[in-house]
Amino acid sequence: MIRLFTVMYKLDLNQLPSALTLFKTVDKSFRLHSAHCPNCKAKGHLSIHDDYGRNLVTFENDSVQENQITIRRIRCSSCDTTSAILPDIIVPHKSYSILIILHVLKAYFFREETVTALCSRFGIGVATLYAWKKQFLFHKTLDLGKLEKYLFKRDPHLLKPYMVFCNDFLHGFFQKFGFSFLQYSWATNYDSS
Repeated sequence: MIRLFTVMYKLDLNQLPSALTLFKTVDKSFRLHSAHCPNCKAKGHLSIHDDYGRNLVTFENDSVQENQITIRRIRCSSCDTTSAILPDIIVPHKSYSILIILHVLKAYFFREETVTALCSRFGIGVATLYAWKKQFLFHKTLDLGKLEKYLFKRDPHLLKPYMVFCNDFLHGFFQKFGFSFLQYSWATNYDSS
């Protein structure tokens, strides 16, 4: 898969455009001629192969929205592999955008409402909330010390979101661990407790 890390540059989730708008903007800006194959790293050998539809669940105007999006797949003529193009607002293998997951987790961690009310407002099950929480806490132990210090105001040098949660964070996380932030994968499915 080709991950496009261009969207998540602010931690203030209320200041970002909708996830659907962000997806369309990033998808439009992807340039095949300058991209490298994620498999063989060859440049200039990518072409559109096909596409597929998938759901993208977002939270806009205080309501959950289900959107149908089209994911483009590319093919590398150098190594004959195909890859999906996924902007950073999409968590691989999940329908929920990273923005809605972070909205839910922020509300949960800051005790903005009861678990029942929170799950009802976002249209998720309690088990889903706790699965997201577990994945977030596990990934936090891997590489999120700065994010935790920012969220809980434990470091006066990290008071601005851009100092902590820029596009380099998501890209760096992916490069370091080989999977995306909040993505379930074989590498993260074991019990971390």
